[in-house]
Amino acid sequence: MFETTRRTGSVRMTRRAFMAGTATLATALALPGGRLFAQDLADPASLRRAGGTVLNFRAWERYPASDIPGLNQFLDANPDLSIEWSSAPFARYRDRLIAEFIGGTPLDVVQVPETELASWAESEWLMPLDDMEGIDAILAAASPGNVEASRAPDGKLYALPIFADAFGFAYNTEAFNAAGFEKPGATLDELRTQMEAIKAAGIEPYPLSLGMKKQAGQFWSLWSTLYASGGDMFDAEGQPAFDKPESPMKAILEWYVAAYNDWKIVSLEDLQRDWGVARTGIRTGQIKSGYMAQYALTEFNVKPDSAVTGKVKMALVPGLNANDVGAVGYCHGAGIAAGTRNPDASWRALNAYAGPGADGQWTLTQMRALDQGGRCPFPGVYEAPELQALIQSITLGDAADFAKLSQISKPKQGIKAPWYPEWEQAFMTHIQDALLKSTTIDAAITASADFARELAAG
Repeated sequence: MFETTRRTGSVRMTRRAFMAGTATLATALALPGGRLFAQDLADPASLRRAGGTVLNFRAWERYPASDIPGLNQFLDANPDLSIEWSSAPFARYRDRLIAEFIGGTPLDVVQVPETELASWAESEWLMPLDDMEGIDAILAAASPGNVEASRAPDGKLYALPIFADAFGFAYNTEAFNAAGFEKPGATLDELRTQMEAIKAAGIEPYPLSLGMKKQAGQFWSLWSTLYASGGDMFDAEGQPAFDKPESPMKAILEWYVAAYNDWKIVSLEDLQRDWGVARTGIRTGQIKSGYMAQYALTEFNVKPDSAVTGKVKMALVPGLNANDVGAVGYCHGAGIAAGTRNPDASWRALNAYAGPGADGQWTLTQMRALDQGGRCPFPGVYEAPELQALIQSITLGDAADFAKLSQISKPKQGIKAPWYPEWEQAFMTHIQDALLKSTTIDAAITASADFARELAAG
């Protein structure tokens, strides 16, 4: 990212290119009226250009503010193309795309949630990208884990990674300090003591969010705590590991049940919160701690609409024992619909959207990383001094745990099984029933594991 080239894999970026991209973002961010971008830059309608080939993009909402301006730059350099951008809330995105795939809706470039990649690939709704021009250089630039996350069980690549991050434990330092604590405890028992102290001090009646809404791709706190406790959801053969006698799952769920029902440090309303709603609660100051993706620190400590600027830090996730053995992460991607009528144009657009682009400068990827608190699947992007400064800013100068999370994170196990989405919904139902005490923890675990084995057996 400097005039003298630095390389990570095949990433080649200069400081001039980085500043050219971020200048567009900075100019837009400075606009009056509280808007992130001027209408002609931020409105997806601005991507519709007169004449040329129309590419149908699909994305989920809360997409990065830099995406539309970045794609406008791409279209300026490719006047033969136009983009029809359509988005849906993440909770409805999966069902919408499946309906469009089945219905034969003309699609070109689509965002691919990590939980859907395997099943969409098996259903032949995504085009393999292995033979696309320049793909080797793009994959060499990505971290190995994110490359692996973008491959289906058949070994083929069906997406380019666009969002990658790890989950940590975000906490309001003001609330913790007021209750006499410097940072979260390393164990669940220590965390309980802290939450009860914050509650008893009248700081917040329900200081913790677990975000246990039954919704595709959620339950991040449970996955985080399982990994932080040294546990696994599935083994290397794809078989359930969470019902084994040595698994920490039962003890974790016992803690969760008590947190909701006995200690009342988590509100029962939290069962209707996904992590995005919990994120809003932390940003407004209502929720004092919860399980957050790293990039959320940008919303808390940098964004102008935050009520907790300079007050939220991120720690390692507390486990059953004091350790730092694991954290959960994710990697979402973007791919090309198998039914596209414009494969070459779609690749040009995808390369610019999720890769280095035709000029090799990674402009939109850089803009997105700066806009998104540094979350990026391409390590070379982090070399930019602007991004280093951003990370120091969002972590309030305390980046040790933040950096550690990236090193120890791993994706949700089992998500590459085509049956995973169906199992996940059943699993969430059983776990919610246990949290509400409508069934036992043992019964919920057994039913979930048995269903996974049934699905895996075909």
